[in-house]
Amino acid sequence: MRHLIIAGVFVTAFAATASAEPVSKYSDIDLETCPQGQDFGDEPAYEAICPGPDGWELRVMEGDLRFWVEPRRAGEQTEMHFQTLSSFNNVHTKAEWRGEVAAGSFEPYAMILRYFTDSGMGEESGKGNVLVVTKVPATPGERSCHIGYVDAKAVENANAVAQQIADTTADTFDCEKHTPLTVTPGEPLLP
Repeated sequence: MRHLIIAGVFVTAFAATASAEPVSKYSDIDLETCPQGQDFGDEPAYEAICPGPDGWELRVMEGDLRFWVEPRRAGEQTEMHFQTLSSFNNVHTKAEWRGEVAAGSFEPYAMILRYFTDSGMGEESGKGNVLVVTKVPATPGERSCHIGYVDAKAVENANAVAQQIADTTADTFDCEKHTPLTVTPGEPLLP
């Protein structure tokens, strides 16, 4: 009887873990208040380290009018994957982290960030709005990478679509082998 009760508790605990609902947490990207990272001297580049939720942070870099944003554990030194969009871009001031709560701790698996793009031609038609879904490293030393792009100007419920990509793709996405998903009703977005 005792083994049956222990087995029942184990199965219940496993089922609760396996069916954990995705959770969203948010962090701010404020380049005025986030501590500056590496100093690039005369190079036209900038790096800031912005706090994220529960022991995570965002390494935000800007150069050539493009942004690179890397989620990582706070204080971890990583080799950045250096992914951005091909268009000139800027990022929104709020990042959404998708993850699960396990043993009372938030464990993110993806981050969603809105990028504002500009072709540089000065026309409104050249301005875009893209939700970029980034895989959060599961283990120390692992790289983050883009796993999805959602054209937020053209796709209905773009936030929900980005969350679905995060929740269904991050766990199995191989940064070295897979190509990010692109969701747009028109021309494909180029990473």
